Amino acid sequence: MENKVSKNEALKCDLVLLFGEQEENIEIAAQSLKVLSHPARLRIMCALRGGEQTVQNLEYYTGIRQTTLSQHLALLKSSGVLVSRREATYSFYRISNN
Repeated sequence: MENKVSKNEALKCDLVLLFGEQEENIEIAAQSLKVLSHPARLRIMCALRGGEQTVQNLEYYTGIRQTTLSQHLALLKSSGVLVSRREATYSFYRISNN
């Protein structure tokens, strides 16, 4: 039993050394992966890989209806994955950090 405890403690120490200073980055990465884990949001990201697009273009490229698309875009924007700007009556979206 003592040997198992010491192995567990050694593993815990190794993990602290490996990830201890990365806790904040790990949390950010986990949240980003949760946000990106939906197929529609991955389609949006693929459509934006070439640069900024209007909502109308994203609707065409992804095949996602505008109402559903807007919900996904809002989630991606609120989580910091996308940024947007308005020009006249058009909304443009792009990936916030390549």
